[in-house]
Amino acid sequence: MYLKKGLMNILGYTDKFSYKVGEKIPCKVSSINNIDYKVDLVKIIQGDINSKAPGYKVKKIKNRFFLKKTFKGRHQVLRAGSYGQLNIDHKINKTKLLLKFNFLPTLNKIQKQELLCSFDKENYFSIFLIKKTLYFSINENEYLISKNIVFNQWNNINIKINKKIIISSIKSKKFTSNKKFKINTELIFFKKLLISRGKSEKNANFFNGKISNIQIIDLTKNIFELNLDFSKNIDTQYIKDTSRFKIQGKLYNHPARGIKGPINSIDVKSWSSHPDEYNAIHFHEDDITDAKWKDDFIFTIPKTFISGVYAFRLFINSDNEFFVPFVILPKKNSKNKLLFLLPTASYLAYANNRLGIDVSETELVTNRLIEISHQDHFLQENPELGLSFYDVHTDNSGVFYSSKKRPIIDFQPKFIGKLGGKDSNVWQFNADTHILGWFDHFKLKYDVVTDHDIHSKGLSILKNYKTLVTGTHPEYYSLGMLNALQTYVNNGGRIMYLGGNGFYWRISFDPKDNSVIECRKSEGGIRAHPPKPGEYFSSTTGEYSGLWRNNGKPPNELVGIGMVSQGFDYSAPYYRTKKSYNKNFDFIFKNMKKKKKFGDFGLSGHGAAGLELDAVNNELGTPSNTHILAYSKDHSDIYLLAPEEILDPVPGLGGSENERIQSNVVIHQNKKFGGFFSVGSIAWAGSMAWNNYRNEISQLTLNVLKRFLSKKKFMKD
Repeated sequence: MYLKKGLMNILGYTDKFSYKVGEKIPCKVSSINNIDYKVDLVKIIQGDINSKAPGYKVKKIKNRFFLKKTFKGRHQVLRAGSYGQLNIDHKINKTKLLLKFNFLPTLNKIQKQELLCSFDKENYFSIFLIKKTLYFSINENEYLISKNIVFNQWNNINIKINKKIIISSIKSKKFTSNKKFKINTELIFFKKLLISRGKSEKNANFFNGKISNIQIIDLTKNIFELNLDFSKNIDTQYIKDTSRFKIQGKLYNHPARGIKGPINSIDVKSWSSHPDEYNAIHFHEDDITDAKWKDDFIFTIPKTFISGVYAFRLFINSDNEFFVPFVILPKKNSKNKLLFLLPTASYLAYANNRLGIDVSETELVTNRLIEISHQDHFLQENPELGLSFYDVHTDNSGVFYSSKKRPIIDFQPKFIGKLGGKDSNVWQFNADTHILGWFDHFKLKYDVVTDHDIHSKGLSILKNYKTLVTGTHPEYYSLGMLNALQTYVNNGGRIMYLGGNGFYWRISFDPKDNSVIECRKSEGGIRAHPPKPGEYFSSTTGEYSGLWRNNGKPPNELVGIGMVSQGFDYSAPYYRTKKSYNKNFDFIFKNMKKKKKFGDFGLSGHGAAGLELDAVNNELGTPSNTHILAYSKDHSDIYLLAPEEILDPVPGLGGSENERIQSNVVIHQNKKFGGFFSVGSIAWAGSMAWNNYRNEISQLTLNVLKRFLSKKKFMKD
């Protein structure tokens, strides 16, 4: 579908989040009405356009490639929808042919939904659904199979072709239907076979629902057969034909795999242990993991560039711009000891979310009317841009996959978010630019890597750094990422966790395509949708998904604290503990007023403790000798305990009544003088940026960082 006009007349994306110097960056661009555009190369320093923020700030990087150059604009079509495709290259002269499969429709709509079609240059065969009525067609002739298709239940279909006679049989739990038709041709062509869509590119008529194993059998001469067993190759985007012909097919845009089929045993929980019961694929008309745009320009990163967060600023005029951020990775010989970890997995989890319009709970948890931006309107008008883990498909099923290979509207500076707290519009990437701006303000030398780099390279990319600083909301983590950070700390590395709700959901990366992540929010946690029972395991890796605390690796083990509550109205101040006045911690509060209360200001809800809160829990693995320096209190009743913290839903769970709703600022040093400093609040960085970084939260954070960057231990034993 063509993107609709609006204030966003130019879009773009790159295929990865990060690149090395000397590496080529292919940028894909779409310009409405084919309008020519220009490009600025910028380093991103501060993306918050809040009037009380330090101010939007980027550094323009001069480069001959972009200097006074106008790029030819072209509109690139963005098509969503998942489907399967096989090229059979067999012309079957059928006197007797049997086609059979199972299907479970999930969306009742008046538009055509094609379950299966095959075609060559001259002929077209299709099985399709319109509302509750199922048809098959041969070229221009349509034949009604049944008017009583049951949604959200499995239906079995058999179509037997005998010369010019077709006998169709369809069965479900509620009905059986048999019909006989005369047709005008003896040929059914299977040269190209499409599953869950039609032939047309513009009107593909995607099917919303599940399809289980497809069989095509030549009953006369046994010349040809096809047996597509969807229980095979579940961890890939390939369809396996178990017949002697072995005609392999491919899936596009990641339909959901590891899905239970018509046979459903209660005691079977994992597709890897019983793949035969997971022989279904769930297709959606709004799946997209690869926009497949063509490259519009390719930029080679000069070897003189330093590590940081950069962007291509695509613009037609001052009112029509779009940022395509990317990270330039550190050089092998970098001398910097400070590393910033950009939480790109979490960016993908929230990518193109519809929290402003589609999720009614947003106004309840923020306790205010939501400002609807032009970006929100654009996302509503263009569903082809894809969904986040906080959205549901058109058939109300949960979103399991998210990808970098599409334009991401909320991954850029100036974006107006929804969960940033009272009088704030920053969330995720823009909130993280508060930390980038802080680095810049104090002229700190640092390198940047991404979640994707940690996952693929592990400890090797971390080991040369003395201190690692997280973003404000590193919520989504793979096993490889978590193990790398834990080993880093165990070996003497130091983490400054400047956020909240971190290390919360377990994700997997598609081993065949690192741009795609998967998350199935099973059994607890704050979530927009649950997977079906028995479908809690990632299709891409076979790992159990859900909360890390339910996987035996609570965030408390890594950074001392873990998620306890969320609320998005007002943030609260911190109060120092008695222990914090110990001389061992004097370096933390250096150059600060000796008062108990601090952090009663900020860009994210007017306080340093807010949005999402983490606290100590010894039962969940907070290391011994973890010191609580401060705690928050006086949160509103918009703040409630996280579901996983509640055993019995009784009154008194709100912030004004329940003392468990608090953020903890903690510090810990291990035997190798590694450790962590954790603040347990997404709002913390918003307070760092208050008054142009001249405040007590900023000072405290700077004190810790300077000590963490030192070679010696940062506390007495």
